[in-house]
Amino acid sequence: MLSCLALPPTKEEGESMPEVDKFIEDNKSLLTGLFDSIDASQEALVARVREIAETPSPTYEEARRTEYLLAAFPEAGLRDVYALQRGSVLGFTRGKDDPIDLLLAAHIDTVFPMDTDVSTRIEGNTLRGPGTGDDAANVAAIVALAGFFRELGIEPAGNLAFCGTVREEGLGNLGGMTEVLDEVGGRVALAIAVDGLTPGITYRSQAIRRYAVGVKGPGGHAWNHFGTPSAIHEMARIVSALASFEVPANPKTTFNVGKILGGKSINAIAQECSIEVDLRSLDQETVEELEREFLKTVREVPSGGVEVETELIGERPGAIIDPEHDLVKTAAAAARHVGIEPVLNASSTDAALPLSRGIPAVSFGTYRGGGTHTLEEYVEVDSLAAGLKWLALTVLALTGVER
Repeated sequence: MLSCLALPPTKEEGESMPEVDKFIEDNKSLLTGLFDSIDASQEALVARVREIAETPSPTYEEARRTEYLLAAFPEAGLRDVYALQRGSVLGFTRGKDDPIDLLLAAHIDTVFPMDTDVSTRIEGNTLRGPGTGDDAANVAAIVALAGFFRELGIEPAGNLAFCGTVREEGLGNLGGMTEVLDEVGGRVALAIAVDGLTPGITYRSQAIRRYAVGVKGPGGHAWNHFGTPSAIHEMARIVSALASFEVPANPKTTFNVGKILGGKSINAIAQECSIEVDLRSLDQETVEELEREFLKTVREVPSGGVEVETELIGERPGAIIDPEHDLVKTAAAAARHVGIEPVLNASSTDAALPLSRGIPAVSFGTYRGGGTHTLEEYVEVDSLAAGLKWLALTVLALTGVER
């Protein structure tokens, strides 16, 4: 009997069997061996998650994890392993020059500065430490999956590209996935970004624009030069105007001033002030309309006597895959077969890039946990096996296996 893999009741005569059900029916022995091996590997899987999480990898400073995957991918049986210029790492089940039936990508950068204490600890069923989930658990999952294919002699019928991408977080602007698709995108049929937590399946990417705004003025003494334009006062006008924007609830659209800097002393009129602004929507046209309104506000709201500069510092495309697409349906069916009830959601992951280039893509993660992007991040240890089974079944159901 397949652990965590119950088939639905037998179909009535003449009724077609869903693809995932048929794959399971045809490969019971293979999947039993694979799933039993995953169940037996929890200790090793947790150790790999910790090893990755404790390897510092801030966005734009991912070199140590690049080196990690350059060693781990060949050990897991992948072929033609190499790093791209920015640091993303690729490895293949067949070869780098073959058509790619499925691209599996997990980002290797984190939001934590290099001097962050990234040590991890086990507390009962909980693995704690910054970056343990996002995205160390998912990077560990793709390395482990390749390793199980090698150890058990499982050969996917298609060519799989396994990838650790850099520059996914923050102002990395999906730079790693961009370089990967520039390298191999013309040969990729499907893509899965292994990112996020179970049970979510990201089928829609948020359209995002990010701006830095700077205001400069003459400054002066708070008493002697009162009335001289203050960079902080003028920036406050901009922020206040932005806060009064009315945005649609459907499609969901948001704005946020996430950072503000300026001034040197309580009794000095500020010469400089800067902010960083995040604009996003589920709809590409809507975020572009919000962007135009924002830039108009920046131009028109400040009074005379100051200089205002804007810089686009981040851009992520909005795109969507039909929820009825076979990729989405296969991922959802595979989740249910391992006891996970999937939930479709919208987010911003590496899957946005292939979707924007016409490559069907989704994103889902392989763990339960919380505290993402905080020092209190955690992973529920007993969720890792089910998440890895979900990923393995999805991949094999999509590609098939060689007999």
